[in-house]
Amino acid sequence: MPNHNRSSNWPSGNPGLAFREVCRSVLNLNTLMFVAANAPSEVVSSFEVHQQRLASFSLQVASKMLVRQLAERRTRPFNGSLSRFFQSSTSKAKNAFLLVACTLGRLSLGVLRTLRPGIPPRLQLSVSANILKNVGNLLIDTELAGEPIVEGLTDGEVGHNAIATLSMEESGQSVVTEDVLRALNVSLPNDLSRLIFLATLRDNNSGHYYHPEVARRFSEQIAGRAMLACHQRIYERVVALPIEDLTDQLDVYIATVPVPRGRLIESWTKLKAYRATIPMDTDLISAEIFFMKVEVAVAILEARLPGKIW
Repeated sequence: MPNHNRSSNWPSGNPGLAFREVCRSVLNLNTLMFVAANAPSEVVSSFEVHQQRLASFSLQVASKMLVRQLAERRTRPFNGSLSRFFQSSTSKAKNAFLLVACTLGRLSLGVLRTLRPGIPPRLQLSVSANILKNVGNLLIDTELAGEPIVEGLTDGEVGHNAIATLSMEESGQSVVTEDVLRALNVSLPNDLSRLIFLATLRDNNSGHYYHPEVARRFSEQIAGRAMLACHQRIYERVVALPIEDLTDQLDVYIATVPVPRGRLIESWTKLKAYRATIPMDTDLISAEIFFMKVEVAVAILEARLPGKIW
């Protein structure tokens, strides 16, 4: 579950979108009912606790990001026009407001956890989802209003030659990416299998991808970037899977591995090697969604092993 000591990063932009994914695929009654019908009672109880922790963790990540943004703006020297100064001041005020909203959301979830023994799981899910949705909508509305949560370079800070060069490189990478995706779709049965395969092509020391055939056909740099793009795209699809679909995909993957089913499940339970299958620079919330779903899927498949009683 969430490691609260990890630093927050958010390359994808507005965390409100990640909040929506938490509500859609984790904080909902259908997910809880599937887990309750297919997993041992201790896994169901653990899953209920993890649902609430994930909601709180999501707000914590957003809070850290907003604090960092406020600190950066406070120390940034003023060297622009008066209108830019007022725009920056408005952005600070909005970020401060969003930080207060995140803090209130976390306090509300803390109260909910304290009262948890006396509250039905369905009501807990509903309250948690509403808290996350409301804060997430504020974050999304801020970005739509033209105040991005994560700032990047302005158009004036990037030269035209650099833009042209990037455009050509991205065009070549896009073609390779589509070729790799087509090959993966033909050779592997589902997205989880493709995700695991792509992770095996990565050197976890350098983060670089290498496939001899792709590197031979194209430059090693373009091939590496294309495989990273494939990895990210497939990962996003896997994270969005309902737990029941992820469980089915894991079941199919296990059937393709020349290792006894019970031994593989034991390895996944103890070693948790699947935690190394996510792309680099993955945002923290989607990573926790993925880990949480895989842990439950493994527990469900373990409960289905012959001779297991629960």
